[in-house]
Amino acid sequence: MSDWAIDLGGIVLRGVADEEPLSLPRALIFPGADPALMARAAMLDPLSVDTATDSVLLRVQVFVIEAFGRTIIVDGGVGDDKERPARPSWHRRRTDFLARLGVAPAAVTAMLFTHLHADHVGWATRLVDGRWVPTFPRARHIVAAREFAHWAALDAVAPVGHGCFRDSVLPLVEAGLLDQVADDHAPFPGMRFRPLPGHSPGQVGILLTGTRRRVLIAADALHHPAQLLAPALCSGFCTDAALAVATRQALLDEAADDGLTLVPHHARSRALWDITRRDGAFSLRGDDTNGPII
Repeated sequence: MSDWAIDLGGIVLRGVADEEPLSLPRALIFPGADPALMARAAMLDPLSVDTATDSVLLRVQVFVIEAFGRTIIVDGGVGDDKERPARPSWHRRRTDFLARLGVAPAAVTAMLFTHLHADHVGWATRLVDGRWVPTFPRARHIVAAREFAHWAALDAVAPVGHGCFRDSVLPLVEAGLLDQVADDHAPFPGMRFRPLPGHSPGQVGILLTGTRRRVLIAADALHHPAQLLAPALCSGFCTDAALAVATRQALLDEAADDGLTLVPHHARSRALWDITRRDGAFSLRGDDTNGPII
């Protein structure tokens, strides 16, 4: 999927790839998942599975929101120059991502974090003269207090998340740019945090309500179309598997019953997921559901 944009009515949402694809062994991201399930998931999204290598293929993206004269970033991708030796494709990267983002860093009003994993915070900072400094120096960086407290407590004992808390989050604190808020916070008109705990304790989605359409940036409550077919399928990266499954099931029920459009962070061939349910099984509506891509 190339970079994309949609006009929700007064709110324009864009997705800009930071890494595509991110290839992970099936046994790593979905331990114990049946290969036959992954083959069925490939029917929903042929770009989401590499059967030749038994791998799951994801997209790492950063969202840009233009609304009411503001430019807002949601999540921070992987970032450049980070020390990530355990994940070679992330280690000491040099990319053109900031140029492709199409936004001057000083023009960004705010950066919203759905959660604080390494592939969601990296571009919050960049390396300048050997120091990690905020990439968006005028932006308020907003995170659920519960999420921050969880990772801060763990990182006080030993580095967590490939070291991302120390190189991508703490510099924001030191610069006085990080705000901790309730996990139902409404940062701007037409936007509200939506608690989606389980994958991480304080994970939130971002609900966007435009005059034409309402969508939820669903973070990692859904990683992959296989989880439509089997909502109990849990990522190996989830903090609380049982809670993650309960959150996902409730979210899919709501999307199917109420028409809430989901924007999973790692979706590949479709940016927007309109969920259907038949005989208790979830799926995606036809290819025309992405709406007015601009």
